[in-house]
Amino acid sequence: MISIKNEQIYKSITFSEVLVAMENAILANDAGQIYTPQRMHINVKQNTFLTMPCFGEKYFSTKLVSVFPDNADKDIPLIFGTVILNDGDTGKPLAILDGKAITALRTGAIGGLSVKYLVPENIENIGVIGTGVQGLHQALFACTVRKNIKNIWLVNRSAERLAWFEQEFKAYFPNINLHKTKNTRELLQKSQLIITATTSPTPLLPNDANLLKGKHFLAVGSYKPDMRELPEALFSLVDKVYVDTFHAIEESGDLAFPMEKGLLKRTQIDTLAQHIRQQTRPTNNSQTTLFKSVGLAAFDLFAAALVYERRVVVLRC
Repeated sequence: MISIKNEQIYKSITFSEVLVAMENAILANDAGQIYTPQRMHINVKQNTFLTMPCFGEKYFSTKLVSVFPDNADKDIPLIFGTVILNDGDTGKPLAILDGKAITALRTGAIGGLSVKYLVPENIENIGVIGTGVQGLHQALFACTVRKNIKNIWLVNRSAERLAWFEQEFKAYFPNINLHKTKNTRELLQKSQLIITATTSPTPLLPNDANLLKGKHFLAVGSYKPDMRELPEALFSLVDKVYVDTFHAIEESGDLAFPMEKGLLKRTQIDTLAQHIRQQTRPTNNSQTTLFKSVGLAAFDLFAAALVYERRVVVLRC
Protein backbone atom coordinates (compact mmCIF):
# COMPACT_ATOMS: atom_id res chain seq x y z
CA MET A 1 0.00 0.00 0.00
CA ILE A 2 1.32 3.43 -0.94
CA SER A 3 0.80 6.71 0.88
CA ILE A 4 -0.05 9.72 -1.29
CA LYS A 5 0.36 13.06 0.41
CA ASN A 6 -1.28 16.40 -0.26
CA GLU A 7 1.40 17.87 -2.52
CA GLN A 8 1.75 14.62 -4.47
CA ILE A 9 -1.97 14.60 -5.21
CA TYR A 10 -1.85 18.09 -6.74
CA LYS A 11 1.20 17.16 -8.84
CA SER A 12 -0.43 13.97 -10.12
CA ILE A 13 -3.52 15.42 -11.78
CA THR A 14 -4.91 18.52 -13.51
CA PHE A 15 -8.15 20.37 -12.81
CA SER A 16 -9.45 19.28 -16.23
CA GLU A 17 -8.83 15.61 -15.37
CA VAL A 18 -10.67 15.97 -12.06
CA LEU A 19 -13.63 17.58 -13.84
CA VAL A 20 -13.87 14.61 -16.22
CA ALA A 21 -13.58 12.14 -13.33
CA MET A 22 -16.30 13.90 -11.36
CA GLU A 23 -18.65 14.00 -14.34
CA ASN A 24 -18.12 10.25 -14.71
CA ALA A 25 -18.72 9.80 -10.98
CA ILE A 26 -21.96 11.79 -10.81
CA LEU A 27 -23.35 10.03 -13.89
CA ALA A 28 -22.32 6.56 -12.65
CA ASN A 29 -23.92 7.19 -9.28
CA ASP A 30 -27.12 8.46 -10.87
CA ALA A 31 -27.27 5.37 -13.10
CA GLY A 32 -26.84 3.01 -10.14
CA GLN A 33 -23.54 1.66 -11.44
CA ILE A 34 -21.85 1.99 -8.06
CA TYR A 35 -22.98 1.23 -4.52
CA THR A 36 -22.87 4.15 -2.12
CA PRO A 37 -24.36 3.53 1.33
CA GLN A 38 -25.61 6.65 3.07
CA ARG A 39 -22.76 8.10 5.07
CA MET A 40 -22.77 7.74 8.83
CA HIS A 41 -22.74 10.87 10.99
CA ILE A 42 -21.52 10.77 14.58
CA ASN A 43 -22.29 14.11 16.22
CA VAL A 44 -20.73 15.00 19.58
CA LYS A 45 -21.71 18.51 20.64
CA GLN A 46 -20.86 20.73 17.65
CA ASN A 47 -18.31 18.24 16.26
CA THR A 48 -18.93 15.63 13.57
CA PHE A 49 -17.23 12.42 12.48
CA LEU A 50 -18.20 10.94 9.11
CA THR A 51 -17.55 7.57 7.48
CA MET A 52 -18.14 7.50 3.73
CA PRO A 53 -17.76 4.15 1.90
CA CYS A 54 -18.32 3.55 -1.81
CA PHE A 55 -18.02 0.43 -3.97
CA GLY A 56 -17.25 0.51 -7.69
CA GLU A 57 -16.32 -2.17 -10.21
CA LYS A 58 -12.54 -1.82 -10.03
CA TYR A 59 -12.03 -0.22 -6.61
CA PHE A 60 -13.79 0.61 -3.39
CA SER A 61 -12.95 3.44 -1.01
CA THR A 62 -13.66 4.70 2.48
CA LYS A 63 -13.23 8.27 3.62
CA LEU A 64 -12.95 9.15 7.30
CA VAL A 65 -13.65 12.79 8.11
CA SER A 66 -13.70 14.91 11.26
CA VAL A 67 -15.29 18.37 11.33
CA PHE A 68 -14.48 20.50 14.38
CA PRO A 69 -15.80 24.09 13.89
CA ASP A 70 -13.92 25.48 16.92
CA ASN A 71 -10.64 24.74 15.14
CA ALA A 72 -11.05 28.10 13.41
CA ASP A 73 -10.20 29.76 16.75
CA LYS A 74 -7.13 27.53 17.11
CA ASP A 75 -5.74 28.41 13.67
CA ILE A 76 -5.95 24.82 12.44
CA PRO A 77 -8.22 23.34 9.74
CA LEU A 78 -11.85 22.66 10.57
CA ILE A 79 -11.76 19.43 8.58
CA PHE A 80 -9.34 16.49 8.65
CA GLY A 81 -9.79 13.45 6.44
CA THR A 82 -8.21 10.31 5.06
CA VAL A 83 -9.22 8.21 2.04
CA ILE A 84 -8.37 4.52 1.81
CA LEU A 85 -8.52 2.91 -1.64
CA ASN A 86 -8.90 -0.87 -2.00
CA ASP A 87 -8.81 -3.31 -4.89
CA GLY A 88 -12.36 -4.23 -5.89
CA ASP A 89 -11.55 -7.89 -6.65
CA THR A 90 -9.42 -8.83 -3.65
CA GLY A 91 -10.07 -6.12 -1.05
CA LYS A 92 -6.32 -5.47 -0.89
CA PRO A 93 -5.50 -1.97 0.40
CA LEU A 94 -3.85 -0.05 -2.41
CA ALA A 95 -3.37 3.48 -1.14
CA ILE A 96 -3.99 5.85 1.71
CA LEU A 97 -4.53 9.40 0.47
CA ASP A 98 -4.66 12.81 2.08
CA GLY A 99 -8.37 13.47 2.51
CA LYS A 100 -7.92 17.25 2.56
CA ALA A 101 -6.68 17.37 -1.02
CA ILE A 102 -9.13 14.74 -2.31
CA THR A 103 -12.10 16.49 -0.69
CA ALA A 104 -11.07 19.93 -1.87
CA LEU A 105 -10.48 18.83 -5.46
CA ARG A 106 -13.56 16.67 -5.86
CA THR A 107 -15.89 19.21 -4.21
CA GLY A 108 -14.39 22.02 -6.26
CA ALA A 109 -14.84 19.99 -9.44
CA ILE A 110 -18.48 19.15 -8.66
CA GLY A 111 -19.10 22.86 -8.15
CA GLY A 112 -17.26 23.50 -11.42
CA LEU A 113 -19.58 21.08 -13.22
CA SER A 114 -22.60 22.96 -11.91
CA VAL A 115 -21.11 26.19 -13.27
CA LYS A 116 -20.38 24.50 -16.60
CA TYR A 117 -23.95 23.26 -17.03
CA LEU A 118 -26.03 25.89 -15.21
CA VAL A 119 -24.24 29.24 -15.50
CA PRO A 120 -23.94 31.35 -18.69
CA GLU A 121 -20.54 31.36 -20.37
CA ASN A 122 -20.20 35.14 -20.41
CA ILE A 123 -20.18 35.79 -16.65
CA GLU A 124 -17.33 38.04 -15.50
CA ASN A 125 -17.87 38.44 -11.74
CA ILE A 126 -17.92 35.85 -8.95
CA GLY A 127 -18.66 36.38 -5.26
CA VAL A 128 -17.20 34.00 -2.68
CA ILE A 129 -18.38 33.88 0.93
CA GLY A 130 -15.92 31.86 2.97
CA THR A 131 -12.26 31.99 1.96
CA GLY A 132 -11.13 28.64 3.34
CA VAL A 133 -10.03 25.59 1.38
CA GLN A 134 -13.51 24.93 -0.02
CA GLY A 135 -14.12 28.53 -1.08
CA LEU A 136 -10.72 28.60 -2.80
CA HIS A 137 -11.32 25.42 -4.78
CA GLN A 138 -14.81 26.43 -5.81
CA ALA A 139 -13.35 29.63 -7.22
CA LEU A 140 -10.49 27.78 -8.96
CA PHE A 141 -12.80 25.33 -10.72
CA ALA A 142 -15.34 28.03 -11.61
CA CYS A 143 -12.56 29.96 -13.33
CA THR A 144 -11.39 26.77 -15.03
CA VAL A 145 -14.75 26.29 -16.78
CA ARG A 146 -15.60 29.97 -17.32
CA LYS A 147 -12.81 31.79 -19.16
CA ASN A 148 -14.35 35.29 -19.11
CA ILE A 149 -14.15 35.81 -15.36
CA LYS A 150 -12.35 39.05 -14.50
CA ASN A 151 -13.21 39.73 -10.85
CA ILE A 152 -13.79 37.79 -7.65
CA TRP A 153 -15.45 39.57 -4.75
CA LEU A 154 -14.69 38.15 -1.30
CA VAL A 155 -16.26 38.22 2.15
CA ASN A 156 -14.46 36.80 5.18
CA ARG A 157 -13.89 37.83 8.77
CA SER A 158 -10.17 36.99 8.81
CA ALA A 159 -7.63 39.22 7.05
CA GLU A 160 -5.13 36.39 7.34
CA ARG A 161 -7.41 33.99 5.48
CA LEU A 162 -8.02 36.55 2.77
CA ALA A 163 -4.26 36.93 2.29
CA TRP A 164 -3.88 33.15 2.11
CA PHE A 165 -6.71 32.91 -0.41
CA GLU A 166 -5.11 35.54 -2.62
CA GLN A 167 -1.71 33.86 -2.55
CA GLU A 168 -3.12 30.43 -3.40
CA PHE A 169 -5.54 31.68 -6.05
CA LYS A 170 -3.02 33.90 -7.85
CA ALA A 171 -0.72 30.89 -8.31
CA TYR A 172 -3.30 29.58 -10.81
CA PHE A 173 -5.02 32.72 -12.12
CA PRO A 174 -2.68 35.73 -11.72
CA ASN A 175 -4.70 37.95 -14.07
CA ILE A 176 -8.05 37.71 -12.27
CA ASN A 177 -8.68 40.57 -9.83
CA LEU A 178 -9.57 39.85 -6.20
CA HIS A 179 -11.56 42.39 -4.15
CA LYS A 180 -12.59 42.49 -0.50
CA THR A 181 -16.18 43.63 0.03
CA LYS A 182 -17.70 45.28 3.08
CA ASN A 183 -20.58 42.83 3.42
CA THR A 184 -22.64 40.22 1.57
CA ARG A 185 -25.05 42.83 0.22
CA GLU A 186 -22.23 44.54 -1.66
CA LEU A 187 -20.92 41.15 -2.82
CA LEU A 188 -24.36 40.22 -4.13
CA GLN A 189 -24.72 43.50 -6.00
CA LYS A 190 -21.38 43.04 -7.78
CA SER A 191 -21.49 39.30 -8.57
CA GLN A 192 -23.28 37.12 -11.10
CA LEU A 193 -22.28 33.80 -9.52
CA ILE A 194 -22.35 33.56 -5.72
CA ILE A 195 -20.47 30.76 -3.96
CA THR A 196 -21.16 30.02 -0.30
CA ALA A 197 -18.68 27.83 1.56
CA THR A 198 -19.26 28.26 5.29
CA THR A 199 -20.74 26.35 8.23
CA SER A 200 -23.12 29.18 9.10
CA PRO A 201 -26.27 28.29 11.09
CA THR A 202 -28.14 31.27 9.60
CA PRO A 203 -28.49 32.64 6.05
CA LEU A 204 -25.55 34.67 4.80
CA LEU A 205 -27.29 36.76 2.14
CA PRO A 206 -29.93 39.48 2.41
CA ASN A 207 -33.48 38.12 2.22
CA ASP A 208 -34.21 40.45 -0.69
CA ALA A 209 -35.68 38.92 -3.86
CA ASN A 210 -34.75 41.96 -5.93
CA LEU A 211 -31.07 41.49 -5.11
CA LEU A 212 -31.15 37.71 -5.55
CA LYS A 213 -33.01 37.67 -8.86
CA GLY A 214 -31.04 36.70 -11.96
CA LYS A 215 -28.08 35.38 -9.97
CA HIS A 216 -26.54 31.92 -9.92
CA PHE A 217 -25.93 30.27 -6.55
CA LEU A 218 -23.49 27.50 -5.70
CA ALA A 219 -23.86 26.41 -2.07
CA VAL A 220 -21.43 23.87 -0.60
CA GLY A 221 -21.17 24.75 3.09
CA SER A 222 -24.31 23.44 4.82
CA TYR A 223 -24.07 19.69 5.44
CA LYS A 224 -26.33 19.35 8.51
CA PRO A 225 -30.01 20.24 9.13
CA ASP A 226 -29.07 23.05 11.51
CA MET A 227 -26.85 24.81 8.95
CA ARG A 228 -28.25 27.34 6.46
CA GLU A 229 -26.45 29.62 4.04
CA LEU A 230 -29.34 30.59 1.75
CA PRO A 231 -32.17 33.11 2.42
CA GLU A 232 -35.84 32.19 2.11
CA ALA A 233 -36.52 34.67 -0.72
CA LEU A 234 -34.24 32.70 -3.06
CA PHE A 235 -36.73 29.84 -3.24
CA SER A 236 -39.41 32.10 -4.66
CA LEU A 237 -37.14 32.76 -7.65
CA VAL A 238 -35.89 29.31 -8.71
CA ASP A 239 -37.96 26.89 -10.75
CA LYS A 240 -35.53 24.03 -10.13
CA VAL A 241 -32.98 23.24 -7.44
CA TYR A 242 -30.17 20.95 -8.57
CA VAL A 243 -28.34 18.68 -6.13
CA ASP A 244 -25.44 16.26 -6.32
CA THR A 245 -27.45 13.68 -4.39
CA PHE A 246 -31.01 13.50 -3.11
CA HIS A 247 -29.56 12.89 0.37
CA ALA A 248 -29.09 16.66 0.42
CA ILE A 249 -32.82 17.03 1.09
CA GLU A 250 -32.44 15.52 4.58
CA GLU A 251 -28.83 16.45 5.29
CA SER A 252 -28.78 20.19 4.61
CA GLY A 253 -30.82 22.88 6.28
CA ASP A 254 -30.61 24.82 3.02
CA LEU A 255 -33.17 22.38 1.60
CA ALA A 256 -34.81 20.89 4.68
CA PHE A 257 -35.90 24.29 6.04
CA PRO A 258 -37.59 25.68 2.90
CA MET A 259 -39.31 22.33 2.32
CA GLU A 260 -40.62 22.32 5.88
CA LYS A 261 -41.92 25.88 5.42
CA GLY A 262 -43.59 25.03 2.09
CA LEU A 263 -41.21 27.28 0.15
CA LEU A 264 -39.78 24.41 -1.88
CA LYS A 265 -41.49 21.31 -3.26
CA ARG A 266 -39.88 17.92 -3.74
CA THR A 267 -40.87 18.01 -7.40
CA GLN A 268 -38.66 21.08 -7.88
CA ILE A 269 -35.51 19.20 -6.90
CA ASP A 270 -33.50 17.23 -9.43
CA THR A 271 -29.96 15.89 -9.71
CA LEU A 272 -27.27 17.67 -11.66
CA ALA A 273 -26.62 14.32 -13.36
CA GLN A 274 -30.05 14.34 -14.98
CA HIS A 275 -29.41 17.86 -16.27
CA ILE A 276 -26.00 16.83 -17.62
CA ARG A 277 -27.53 13.90 -19.52
CA GLN A 278 -29.73 16.38 -21.39
CA GLN A 279 -26.57 18.23 -22.50
CA THR A 280 -28.32 21.58 -22.28
CA ARG A 281 -26.32 24.72 -21.64
CA PRO A 282 -27.57 27.98 -20.08
CA THR A 283 -28.52 30.78 -22.45
CA ASN A 284 -30.76 33.00 -20.32
CA ASN A 285 -28.70 35.42 -18.21
CA SER A 286 -31.76 36.58 -16.27
CA GLN A 287 -32.61 33.13 -14.90
CA THR A 288 -31.99 32.42 -11.20
CA THR A 289 -30.31 29.05 -10.61
CA LEU A 290 -29.23 27.08 -7.55
CA PHE A 291 -26.97 24.08 -7.11
CA LYS A 292 -26.67 22.57 -3.63
CA SER A 293 -23.87 20.10 -2.87
CA VAL A 294 -23.40 18.01 0.26
CA GLY A 295 -20.85 15.63 -1.21
CA LEU A 296 -20.93 11.95 -2.04
CA ALA A 297 -18.50 9.11 -1.39
CA ALA A 298 -18.58 8.30 -5.11
CA PHE A 299 -16.66 11.51 -5.71
CA ASP A 300 -13.92 10.41 -3.32
CA LEU A 301 -13.73 7.00 -5.01
CA PHE A 302 -13.31 8.40 -8.51
CA ALA A 303 -10.88 11.09 -7.38
CA ALA A 304 -8.78 8.63 -5.37
CA ALA A 305 -8.72 6.16 -8.28
CA LEU A 306 -7.59 8.90 -10.66
CA VAL A 307 -4.77 9.99 -8.35
CA TYR A 308 -3.72 6.40 -7.60
CA GLU A 309 -3.50 5.43 -11.26
CA ARG A 310 -1.54 8.57 -12.14
CA ARG A 311 0.78 8.06 -9.17
CA VAL A 312 1.45 4.41 -9.98
CA VAL A 313 2.47 5.41 -13.50
CA VAL A 314 4.92 7.96 -12.03
CA LEU A 315 6.40 5.40 -9.63
CA ARG A 316 6.89 2.86 -12.41
CA CYS A 317 8.73 5.32 -14.68
